[in-house]
Amino acid sequence: MKERHFYSSKIKSLILLIISCVFTFGLSYTDFKDENIFIIGILSLGIALFSFGILYSILLLVRTEPLLTVTDKQIIVYNVLRKPTFIKFDEVTLFFIVDMRHYGIKTSSYICVIMNQPKKNPNVLDKVSTTVFPQLKGIRYSIQTDILNVKAKVLLELLNSRIRPYSLLDMENKF
Repeated sequence: MKERHFYSSKIKSLILLIISCVFTFGLSYTDFKDENIFIIGILSLGIALFSFGILYSILLLVRTEPLLTVTDKQIIVYNVLRKPTFIKFDEVTLFFIVDMRHYGIKTSSYICVIMNQPKKNPNVLDKVSTTVFPQLKGIRYSIQTDILNVKAKVLLELLNSRIRPYSLLDMENKF
């Protein structure tokens, strides 16, 4: 099979740019002279946050490289501000979708990756999270599907079709 490339959704990036610009310029024109220091700090933090949203959406709009590449042997997740992440299908047990919801409205969607082996050198946050939530032990990566130009279920079917089906004997020998 050949490689499949998934690019950023330009429509969602444009919506993010418009919303960030509206909030940044709206907060910038607020009169600060009668406010206390806490309100000024919160408004300044909001301006900084939405200014980063403007920068991030512009980076997504002008980006010509894919954000995700699926080959026969691996997944390559290209981050906008970091180095790419390589996930080999031989090391993956399962993919599944997680939707984040706020008052019943879906706010974001992720495809989580359960690996065959947990991290070799987990950091403190990983140790605490696996102690509190032991079911998260094998989850090492997640792919945010909201900014991709593909539906999460379609991508999930593609990823699950690339996993080598294990028999019960293989699974018992690994554990």
